[in-house]
Amino acid sequence: MTTPDPPDRQAYLEEQIERQKRGESIDVDWVRGELERIRLAQAATLAASQRNLRWLVIGATVLLLILWLKNGGVSRSGGLTTLGLILIGLLAAWVFRRKR
Repeated sequence: MTTPDPPDRQAYLEEQIERQKRGESIDVDWVRGELERIRLAQAATLAASQRNLRWLVIGATVLLLILWLKNGGVSRSGGLTTLGLILIGLLAAWVFRRKR
């Protein structure tokens, strides 16, 4: 009973779960394929989220650097601390990018 691609995947999956609960045989190949499709979709979503987060960190770091320079940079109190935080943000974005 191998179905290549049912029109309503969720309904077919629920049907397979109900069949398993009743002790009937299920379409194991389709379930394995569906599990693999779900894993691939999750991996793609995670990669996109990480990419968007990386750009967010880079953008926030650039904005912080611009605001830091506008407010006097090193000449103000706490300027070196702020510069250190900015560099840590850039370093973190760089390290996460290299991990891929």
